[in-house]
Amino acid sequence: MIDIVLCASGSDEVRIVHDLAQDRSRPARVVRRCADLAETLAVSSAGIGDVVLIDLTVKGLGRDALSALLRESAVVGLQHEQDGETTTLGLRHVVPVTAPVDEILRAAAAALAGDGADTAPTRAQETAVDEASAGRIIAVWGPTGAPGRSTIAVNLAAEAALAGTETVLVDADTYGPAQSQMLGVLDEAPGLVAACRAQDRDTLDAATLESLLPMVQPRLRLLSGIGVPGRWAEVRRTAVDGLWPVLARRGGLVVVDVAAVLEEDEELSYDTAAPQRNAAAISALAHADAVLAVVTADPVSITRLLRDHARLQEIGVRELHVVVNRVGAPVPGERVRELIASRLPLASLNLLPDDPAVCRAAAWDGALLSESAPRSALRRGLRDIAASPAVQGAAAQAVRG
Repeated sequence: MIDIVLCASGSDEVRIVHDLAQDRSRPARVVRRCADLAETLAVSSAGIGDVVLIDLTVKGLGRDALSALLRESAVVGLQHEQDGETTTLGLRHVVPVTAPVDEILRAAAAALAGDGADTAPTRAQETAVDEASAGRIIAVWGPTGAPGRSTIAVNLAAEAALAGTETVLVDADTYGPAQSQMLGVLDEAPGLVAACRAQDRDTLDAATLESLLPMVQPRLRLLSGIGVPGRWAEVRRTAVDGLWPVLARRGGLVVVDVAAVLEEDEELSYDTAAPQRNAAAISALAHADAVLAVVTADPVSITRLLRDHARLQEIGVRELHVVVNRVGAPVPGERVRELIASRLPLASLNLLPDDPAVCRAAAWDGALLSESAPRSALRRGLRDIAASPAVQGAAAQAVRG
């Protein structure tokens, strides 16, 4: 006997329950009728039912919720074809909501038996990236203390675009998103939220992505942040994990500005799958081809980097570059370089001069350093980093050379 947990709209629910009750010889029964997604998740997590039969248009349903359901039960989706709803959210077992109950039961039996190895909500076949044409993803991170992550991220992206590389700047800071303001974008929309929502609903195709990437400078596009920091819960880990391969398929360069905090402490406060405020940062670091760790030239910031290095390794950072920002008197740059390089295994280490007047002027004007201070030493240093293997990759630089 197959125990079914049913979550469907009124008329469809009534039909399925009625048809099952009409013939007692069928090897299935509805053990729980759920009103919404929250109740379905609670019932499933309690171990009730063998198969969850769920309407794919249920409010809030996405890859994250399906992942939770699939951990406890087999899942069959009910699809509304007349509404133009074509997404299956990665489910292998999907039937029309109008299908006869016998067809629904066959799908339920197949899902329960693992027929066809039911796909937990991933888009492996769609998100596979051809390495030869894949874009390079650079995460710009730094320890707590405002070392200048956002300023460096936006100017590195701009310098790469000026040098001829198609570049996307992603504001994935869930604590203090600022890239739209730094670029002087007046009509800010929460692009990251929209992209994650589309990915969660399995609708983030190339056309949808392009609509979320306005061009802010020649060859430079922006995926804006969450806008109001309180919207961080809308950026789910499963969705943001799927965003990076979609961006990489565009080719070129992807520069991601992320927040400092890397803990996963939200999981300790929930019995079920919980939203994680740091999911965007952790996901970006895990998927990045290289990480640029930004620190200021002071002992507190450098010590924080040394302490966070173990966490970066846990996340899976493969290629770590350090950018020491605001280098100036009284500590010589070479002393700072020696201090860090002797304690961390690095791919490279770069020093940037302290120039607060230039940075303040650019911030007030909503301008890039290439626009407000093109001949400054700080701008030249950022331009050199943007052209280096740290950002472009060794292969790309060899081709250019």
